[in-house]
Amino acid sequence: MNNIVYQLAIYLGTPSFYNILGDLLLKESKSTKMVIVRSEKDKWIILDSKGYNPEQLSYDTFEELLLKLEEVNILRFPFNTYLLFDGKFKDKNMIRMISMLFDKEEELYEKYRLEMVVDRLSYQLSGIESIVRMLSKKMDEKIFMDTLLSSISEIFFSTAGLYSTDKKLLKKFGKLSLPDELELFENMEKNLNDGKAFNIFNFTDEQKAYYEVFNIKYIMPYLKNGILEYILVISRDTELEKEEADVFETVQKITRFFFEENTTEQE
Repeated sequence: MNNIVYQLAIYLGTPSFYNILGDLLLKESKSTKMVIVRSEKDKWIILDSKGYNPEQLSYDTFEELLLKLEEVNILRFPFNTYLLFDGKFKDKNMIRMISMLFDKEEELYEKYRLEMVVDRLSYQLSGIESIVRMLSKKMDEKIFMDTLLSSISEIFFSTAGLYSTDKKLLKKFGKLSLPDELELFENMEKNLNDGKAFNIFNFTDEQKAYYEVFNIKYIMPYLKNGILEYILVISRDTELEKEEADVFETVQKITRFFFEENTTEQE
């Protein structure tokens, strides 16, 4: 047992960890089938399965998986992790050990996530300095928007698209696809005209379902003299961390101010 615990500690956070843990749990619970599953965003992800061959590696609902497995016991552990099995644990210390392992895995995940976020934020904060330096002077609004799109695309690892007020795509920087015509839902157009921005954190379920097809994370208005001139759309195929969103809010406020104050129309 000590040797297995040592292996689990070594492989924590890797696929081998779940494989070793699955073998151990199947044996200790005397189960004929056992599944380790985790809730991630809107999906239920299969981490390991013994004695049962899942039809897919992720499910939309927990109930869908339970119906496939039929009669199983359920244990909930830290890190949104569940154990589904048809046996029984006699050793309660085993359950406590599993809880500790998933606790440690969650800590490890958060540590790596924060390290990644810090690296990104450092890069993005230096990018803000460049944006301020480039856009804080008088310039033609088309040059301004080109500079803004390319800068945002670069520092936020994203695709930035510029739409006209009639929702037609004018140009984009980045490799991801964007719709040729932007779909706006009820009250969105009015809110954009009033200067309100939309993002992944305040999309309704209906909006999120549509915009996720294009990985759209932000929809922002750029106004001049109270009149909507452009709509800027940010698309990214990786998750937008909340810490990054705070930086982006700052960029948005600065650049919208500069657009209002510093841009001129080409004669």
